[in-house]
Amino acid sequence: MKATAIREPVWTPSAVSVATAGLTVEAALAVTALWTWGLFHPHPDDDGGALAVFVLPLVLPVVAGVALALTVTLIMPTLSLARRAGARWGHDGAWWWVPAMAATVSAAWVGAGGLGFALLGDAVASPAGYAWWWLAVAVSVVPAALLARETNRRTARGRPRLRTRKVLLGGCGGLAAAVALLLTTAVVVESVAG
Repeated sequence: MKATAIREPVWTPSAVSVATAGLTVEAALAVTALWTWGLFHPHPDDDGGALAVFVLPLVLPVVAGVALALTVTLIMPTLSLARRAGARWGHDGAWWWVPAMAATVSAAWVGAGGLGFALLGDAVASPAGYAWWWLAVAVSVVPAALLARETNRRTARGRPRLRTRKVLLGGCGGLAAAVALLLTTAVVVESVAG
């Protein structure tokens, strides 16, 4: 007997908010990684990036706004295409449609951006540059799209949906703990070595 898949909606407020929170956590991860890289590889003219820690809370609303715009233009179309592809070619609701469609949506946006720069007469990147941009966008879309997919699946099955607050606090809390551990380890290694 063949089981029928539950058709969950795609464009739900909870999916949009969870995907936005996921992208915000990804942005915090990227900023923290760059800040940590700057700590361990200082530039002679750099002030060490200590001011970034104090500026980050002021920039957070802007990051959240950009994350919302990216959710609407990248994440939700990825989920819609993944649902359609699964319905058309089988395995409706399978998770692997999300990365495949993230690659497709990312390629369309990076290609449109490259075409826009070419038409405006601005500098056009090499094909390898566009390939790196495509890869970066596709990789950043997948986690947030999977979070949005999971909250939609939970809602469709009558289970509690993922909470935006838990995604933000869990992601940023885990990130803060990892940075604290990294910095503590660096201080201990430096004091033992020095």
